[in-house]
Amino acid sequence: MEVLRPGDKIGRAAFPIFLYWILSMAFPMLLTAVSGVGFLEPGRKMWFLTAENFLMLPVFWLLYRRDRNAYKRGDEGKGNDLGGRSLRGWKDLVLAAVGAVCISRGVNYFLALTFLPQVFPGYRAVSEGIPQCGLLSRMAAVVVSAPLLEEVLMRGLVYGRLKEALGEPRKAMVISGLIFGMFHGNVVQGIYAFAVGLFFAQVYEAGKTLFLPVLAHMAVNAVSLLEAQTGWMQGLGRLPVAYNLVTAAFLAAGMLCWRYFARK
Repeated sequence: MEVLRPGDKIGRAAFPIFLYWILSMAFPMLLTAVSGVGFLEPGRKMWFLTAENFLMLPVFWLLYRRDRNAYKRGDEGKGNDLGGRSLRGWKDLVLAAVGAVCISRGVNYFLALTFLPQVFPGYRAVSEGIPQCGLLSRMAAVVVSAPLLEEVLMRGLVYGRLKEALGEPRKAMVISGLIFGMFHGNVVQGIYAFAVGLFFAQVYEAGKTLFLPVLAHMAVNAVSLLEAQTGWMQGLGRLPVAYNLVTAAFLAAGMLCWRYFARK
């Protein structure tokens, strides 16, 4: 791999974010022109988002594969060993999914106990808009296409390049997590995304493969969608002691899974 100056490495880490911003504006217009229908119409919004994600995915996948091959050729042992051995077995798969779900639910329920949802209500517009779409389109967009694209972009490219630039995995995890949080566009979802983004990066660092964080991300979004569909926590919200115990149990279980991957 070509030797770059620190400033060039930071710019290289920022490039995928800039490219995503450009493509996320261009592809909706392209899809609208081809289909002849508006991508913001409630019944079609999730299908358009799915198509947009799958159109962008090959672009970022090619960039990721190029980085990955370069790490394998020349950077192993020089601060970025993402070309190393891959996941170890079913235990890693299960703990990645369970840990991500526990952290996501625990953080989400904890945030609901704070003043933040009242002070920063922007997340409600996003949450209330999704149910207007069909369940199948929501699954395609939220459970399948979004985790695939976001993990290739955020963990595969942004985290990998930040780690190369900074030479320190933990700093790269925090910065990529902050970027992932800002991608969600509001404070409440941003804090939530920052927490799960840290876990996704830790899983990726431990497993040396995107398959683990993609699986974990899919599990998180599937459970969130299921909860929104069934409303299983609404009744528990009227029982403060039970709600607090469930929140603490999710956070504790999530941290145990996090500790498992941090020791890898």
